[in-house]
Amino acid sequence: MNLPQQFPYGPRLKTLLGFYAAGISFCAIPVHFRAFWFLIIIGLFFLFAALAGTFRRFVLQPCLAFSDDKLVLRRGRIPTEIPYSNIRGFQEARYGRMKVLKLLTKERLIEINSTLLPDIATFETIRDFLKMRVTPDTKPEPKIPGAYGLRCSYEGDGAIYDSNGELMRRFKTLHFGKPHYPYGVFRIPDFVMCDKAEKEIFRVKPMRRWMPLARFVMTRDGFPVCTIRLRSILRNKYTLEFTNGEKWGFHAPLFSINFGATSETGKSIRIRVKSHNVWFALLDPQHDRPELVCALAFLHRERLRFN
Repeated sequence: MNLPQQFPYGPRLKTLLGFYAAGISFCAIPVHFRAFWFLIIIGLFFLFAALAGTFRRFVLQPCLAFSDDKLVLRRGRIPTEIPYSNIRGFQEARYGRMKVLKLLTKERLIEINSTLLPDIATFETIRDFLKMRVTPDTKPEPKIPGAYGLRCSYEGDGAIYDSNGELMRRFKTLHFGKPHYPYGVFRIPDFVMCDKAEKEIFRVKPMRRWMPLARFVMTRDGFPVCTIRLRSILRNKYTLEFTNGEKWGFHAPLFSINFGATSETGKSIRIRVKSHNVWFALLDPQHDRPELVCALAFLHRERLRFN
């Protein structure tokens, strides 16, 4: 690719024409047949999207420009300049017929969508050019103390990762037979956390099964470490009582992606939900202990069990 080079980066003309045609068609059907008036709403949606795309293409005139030392992405009035030296790596993803090039910089994540470029050949030209100009940063980032990623399946099996995405521990649910979902309606299976070698570290098992508000005990080598009490019939409030005297209150409000736990001493744990199966947790470094992380993984499983 010869430099400098500039490409339009907006909705394609044939896409806009397709949205206009769909909008007019949906709006015309109720006029001729005097029925299906709800189709007017669908038609207006297509027309609104077409008008927004037209404004973006011909008024804002977004573009993607390349020079000797940087690329410039202009999607509005203020362009975004990205020096090649700031790009730490990139990844190509495919979603159906759409391809996305994800550029990871020191400040943000930039995505280049193939459907906003003139054609797929332009996307491949940009991808090949960036492969030659960008040197991925292979130096590992320092680990953030107390930052974890929790991934759990609906069957109750998963893993815990550190801030760099490296595997730290695994956990599993000891089903009564073949793993399945849903489970635990009449008998709640034990929850076990293991190290990388599949050696058991902690086990969480029910103490009180038939009451509306269940109670669990976490053990290590057969000795109690923590008692976990359910405090709400909505199953979103728990109390963690450790044998060292610490007491934590866990509260996950309904329809919220940000929640956490608070101790009696004022320390807090922040949790952000990326999806039902993936949580990100940030613990205070002074309270970064494996039994507390195990309790969070168990609560993740319990939330999925009644999802």
